[in-house]
Amino acid sequence: MSGFLLSSGFLCIVVCWTVTSLEAFGLNRPENSVREEDEKFSEIQRNRPLANAYEKFMRRPTFDRFVKRLQKTSVEPRESSAPKTGRSHRKREASYAEKSARRKFRYDVSLDEGRRFTLHWDGDYDLEIVYFRLEAKVDRSSVVAFGFSDYGESEGADFAVLWTDRRGRQKFQDMHTNKDGILFLDRHQDYFLDGVETLSDAGGIAVEFHRKFDTCDNDDYLIDSGTTHLVFFSAPGPSADVRRWNVTGQDVIMQRVQLLKSQLPDPEFPPDTKSFVMHVDDVRIPEDETTYWCAVRKLPDFRTKHHIIQFEGAISEGGKGIVHHLEVFHCQVPVGTDLPYYDGPCSSKSERPKGLESCTKVIGAWAMGARPLFYPEEAGAPIGGPNFNRYVMLEVHYNNPEHSKGKVDNSGIKFHYTKLLRKHDAGTMELGLEYTDKMALPPGQPRWDLVGYCISECTRLGLPEGGIHVFASQLHTHLTGRSAFTKHFRRGIELPELNRDNHFSPHYQEIRKLPRQVHVLPGDALITTCNDRTTDRSEVTLGGFSISDEMCVNYIHYYPAASLEVCKSSVTTDSLNRFFGFLHDYLDEDTSRSNGISDNYKAIRWTPMNVHLLKAYYGMAPLSMQCNQSNGQRFPGFDWENARLPAVLSPMPPKERPCLE
Repeated sequence: MSGFLLSSGFLCIVVCWTVTSLEAFGLNRPENSVREEDEKFSEIQRNRPLANAYEKFMRRPTFDRFVKRLQKTSVEPRESSAPKTGRSHRKREASYAEKSARRKFRYDVSLDEGRRFTLHWDGDYDLEIVYFRLEAKVDRSSVVAFGFSDYGESEGADFAVLWTDRRGRQKFQDMHTNKDGILFLDRHQDYFLDGVETLSDAGGIAVEFHRKFDTCDNDDYLIDSGTTHLVFFSAPGPSADVRRWNVTGQDVIMQRVQLLKSQLPDPEFPPDTKSFVMHVDDVRIPEDETTYWCAVRKLPDFRTKHHIIQFEGAISEGGKGIVHHLEVFHCQVPVGTDLPYYDGPCSSKSERPKGLESCTKVIGAWAMGARPLFYPEEAGAPIGGPNFNRYVMLEVHYNNPEHSKGKVDNSGIKFHYTKLLRKHDAGTMELGLEYTDKMALPPGQPRWDLVGYCISECTRLGLPEGGIHVFASQLHTHLTGRSAFTKHFRRGIELPELNRDNHFSPHYQEIRKLPRQVHVLPGDALITTCNDRTTDRSEVTLGGFSISDEMCVNYIHYYPAASLEVCKSSVTTDSLNRFFGFLHDYLDEDTSRSNGISDNYKAIRWTPMNVHLLKAYYGMAPLSMQCNQSNGQRFPGFDWENARLPAVLSPMPPKERPCLE
């Protein structure tokens, strides 16, 4: 079926489907009272020798379950029960400080613009434990709350709270907020305090604690390798209690990071390694909370081919705490083509010149908390030579929630390069959806899936016989994106995913080294899905280049470089016109084959019926494939205008969580 079904039978099916709906059921959260058995567990845990002796004596399955439950139940650490004075307390604190100094935290991020609060962290990937050190310039008796939520909300958040009561006893508790932002104590305590240190030099305190990646507690946030939204607040202390606090009344800070990073080793630099920085020049940061700044620049003039082997953020003093992320795009224009100079807001339609839409190939990116990205020792990104275009465009996202004035920024990306060429050229390939208004997102949708295909016929023609090795990936959407992922199929059988970000943010986009290199062979299919939300929009959102338009793309970095540069899809124009004709003929919509695509989408009344119809159409329409070579031309030898959706014969079962029954 090459077109869209225009039968009354199909209309009946959709009408019946529209009328039928599913109720959403929720579970009431139990009251936060401590059960009698929990009190017994806590009493035994206070006496660890007794618990250990009993474990040796009782080797039965029932006791094994008891011990597992015991491990899930935490009481306040004895060191935190009250501030102690005297020689023994000073000795314990000195011992903790010595241990803390030995522990190396490889990652850190400032949580606020003034850098009063800094988070350091690292992980044990074998035990699946993440260790934190939170440094806060506050009094020791202050309330310090740190945690996570899906997208930085104060409601439905997971918190670890350090606080001091009126009697001077310090407590560390695993808590959460409900849908109204009210703090409750978790029934299972899954954050473990390692120590509290007074920072004599800088002033303030340092809190070290740890938790499992997955605590198997529904009140706790599941930490994964995607974007993590950190939430944090502090308040004066001491306090009678923090339970039932309304967190929405606090000055909650939100920061985004990737907590769990790839652990593949980074290669060493060759002896001739040099570097250059592509940066903006003396940008006076606007007082607006959110600004995207674009600047056209030229790369250095390398007469011979070199390899970029690493890049990293180069954040100026004026931009620290405000530069949220930045990207460097290589402009895809022929050698000798001149692009107009521009240095201003990316969203300025009146000032931004035409021609910059060609600047789409990401060659460097940085976001807060991001580490340098090293190319694998087998490959480097080619730069320079007689056939290399030097134009790039920088895009800097300034996040200025405090509306600071007078800040001047010169941030950019620092590239490290060598003339000692590596074995392979690295390449960049675009997966996902074509940049076109043929895709649309109806308004008012809590979830709308956009799906782009790289079909097996394209990889069979465009990849070398031995395939490619994908080592890094950058998922990309515009403002409605909420999650994104790329699935990998071989002969219809699903393989492990290439990349996933369950809490994607368009304001935090970085090129991430994958935890393992992914081998993609000719004939494999790659399907990229973006979950979007349009509940705050009253008009249809179209695909396109503007930040108010939408995209669904995965830029993958791989080696060896292939002639395949774009493997993206859209629906065919013919089938889309048939869809518009169906809406006009059967539902009296003001659509017409003579109108343009954008005008037709804007003419539709987005009733539940029409939303379901569009979703059904996207799920069955034939594909128009952009299976493009590096010269921008499609590969010959296949009808790319009427391609079929890839067959999924055997999906991968969901990953099992290591949770107790």
